Parts: sequence; structure tokens; C-alpha cells
Amino acid sequence: MGKPGTPPGSFRKDRGAPPHRGLALIRGHGGEVYHLARALSLAPEEILDFSSNVSPLPPPEGLYELLSAHLSEIERLPEADSFSLREALAARFGGAPERYLPSSGTTEWIFALPRALGPRRVLILAPTYADYEDASRAAQVPVKILFAREEDLFHPPLKELTREIRPKDLVFLCNPNNPTGVFLPRASLSELIYSFPEATFVVDESYLPFAAEERESLLTLDPFPENLVVLFSFSKIYRVPGLRLGFAAAEGPLGGVLSDWQLPWAVNRLAQVAGPFLLSRKDHEERVRALVREERPRLAQGLSALGLRVFPSEANFVLTKLPENLSGERIFEELLKRKILVRVCGNFRGLSENFLRFALRSPAENDRLLQALADLL
Repeated sequence: MGKPGTPPGSFRKDRGAPPHRGLALIRGHGGEVYHLARALSLAPEEILDFSSNVSPLPPPEGLYELLSAHLSEIERLPEADSFSLREALAARFGGAPERYLPSSGTTEWIFALPRALGPRRVLILAPTYADYEDASRAAQVPVKILFAREEDLFHPPLKELTREIRPKDLVFLCNPNNPTGVFLPRASLSELIYSFPEATFVVDESYLPFAAEERESLLTLDPFPENLVVLFSFSKIYRVPGLRLGFAAAEGPLGGVLSDWQLPWAVNRLAQVAGPFLLSRKDHEERVRALVREERPRLAQGLSALGLRVFPSEANFVLTKLPENLSGERIFEELLKRKILVRVCGNFRGLSENFLRFALRSPAENDRLLQALADLL
């Protein structure tokens, strides 16, 4: 996205692995059902995917009909700057349309930001989403990793972070955090951001709608800090990862820098049509939150009863740890034989293959997972 730069870098298979490029980067994420379906000679829909952190409910009612009605619009170029979508974002979260920079998913911005901003250093709280580090190293920016501790239930080491921040640092934060599910209140994050005006903060709120309503989002801060970039993905809460739709929000000179890096026609036409419709479905978001509030403790209790350690989560997924005598890779393989896909967390810095992450699905599907694990364990 934006101006030419160093190509994407490594996805680390474990915390000690050297950087490398290629399929390890592309396929190091969850949800690779098409690749696995080909390997297993299955249809993708036959695989029950607990590895991808999307909503347990289908997309909002009426979305497919809307897309079908606008299908002929793929014969024309989309809006070059997605202005209709930007107006809808401003109406929903506040500020001017110019604050919002839509993209084909948040990944584009994650990889563009270290190159666009040229920070002195990047600070990352691990374990977290690996693309923050991969993007920074691809841009040849020094990276400092601060580790949350298992004995602290992976709560982010904010005191350590405040001692470490220097002017011109770029700080990546995921809230709620992937893969731990830890959620930080808006008041804590805004205090941190306002305290270090010479550093830049990138807060990824892709999972925030599962934990809280938008009043907890940094998007609604007024005034909006000029050292803040908020990232948001439509993929998760609306269960539309195949549409590839997200955005960055920034104000002032920082927003101007990001605007210079935005590509024309960055969002396809069907995604531009879907965006305003999805933003208007607050009732659907509440139904998703209600189901997550109900199913998360039930799934956690079931996993705990099977001998897994379950870490507290405010997101639509739970992080677990297997007993030492069990292998995460072996559990992954055995579940895949039962057409169930889960996320082994060995390629998250600070975790090992003994950690598994489970996204919430429907009650019946969660029961199927628990029964399969019971058969194995």
C-alpha cells in the first residue's frame, strides 16, 4: 500500500526462529481453510474452523441480498477514495470523513505504517499479533519486545512500557489483545497516549466490538489525539473476512502522512457498498456480544474440565494451555482428522505449541469441539 518500500518480512514460527519470507508469512495465520481443504480433499465448508476469530453469528441479515443487488457495479471502478464509506464512518464514530482511511483490510495499514512514519523504534507487547513485528522488521525498523507473563495472566506490562517509551517511538497495541483476549479500558489507554505526545500509538481495535460498545473505543475520543492511529477491521464482528475491508483513523499531520500513503481504489466496490450497511447494524453487534458473553464462559468451563488451563478473555476467543505431557501439534492433527481446525500458538512470541486458541462458534459447534477434545484427552 502506498509508496514502494521493502517487501513484507518474516513470520516467526517460534520465538527463536530466524526471519524468512514466503508462505510462512502468508500461511502463519489462522483460518487457512482453503489450503487445508485442498490437502485433505474436502470442501472448505466441511471444516469446522475454530482458528479464525470471526463472529459466531453469520453476517447481518440482508447483506447477501444487498451485495447481489449491486453485483453489476463490479463493471465500473469503485469510488477512488471510498468517500461514501468515509461519510458513514464519520456519522457513526464522529469527526470529519477525512479522519478515516478505508483499506482492503487492516493488514495494508499494519505493513504501511512503519514505512510511512519512519519511527526511531517500534515497541510491541507480546504475545500479540505477529504482523506488527513482521511489518516493522520488513521496514528495517528496530523492534523492542516487552513480554507479558503467564503468571500475570498475560496482562500487558504497561508500567514497563511507560518506562521504555521515548520520543519518535511507534507503539503497537491490540485491544482486546490477540491471542490473550485481555482488554484495556479506554481511560487507561487514553491516559497513556496523552502522556507521551512525542510517541505514536497504533491501537488495533479489530476485536473491541466483542468486548464493549463503541463508547469504549478510542475512535470516539474528543479531541482525537494527533499521535494516535486506530485500526478497525470489518472482518471480525460482521464475519466478512472475505470482503477485505478495514480502515485507519488519524488526525492532524499524522493523518496527512497516512493520506499520502493511501492508494486510489483501495477498496473494492462490493466492500464499499457493504460498509455503510454493516455500520448501521448496531442491533446485530449487540446480538453477537450477547452470544459471546453466554458462550465464552461455557466453552471455557468445558475446556477447563478437560484439563486445559484457560486464561481470562474479553474477546470472542479463549487462550488455553495444554498439560505438559500433551503436544499442541498432535492435538491439532487429531482434531483435523475430525474436520476441526484450531490455532496452535507456537508462532506467537512468548508462547509455545502447548498453547491453543479457540474462537467461539455456535453452541452446537462448541459442543462438537468439546466432545472431540474429550475423545482425545
